Amino acid sequence: MHQVGRVTIYIGIALIVIGMIVGFTAMFMDSDNLAKIFIGLVPIGFVLLLTGTVMTQLSAPNQSNKDESE
Repeated sequence: MHQVGRVTIYIGIALIVIGMIVGFTAMFMDSDNLAKIFIGLVPIGFVLLLTGTVMTQLSAPNQSNKDESE
């Protein structure tokens, strides 16, 4: 579950970054329909980021990760 949370965090960050960059670029280029789609990805990215953070905090890391840190 810890690994799934980490992957969810990365997907959430990617959605936020892509949505902001492409969405605002499309907005400034007067392509409003495309801008709405990509800016709409930003809240979904925040939800995934929050979900991934909670998943990693509530689950224990794998045993192999504990051995590497010692």
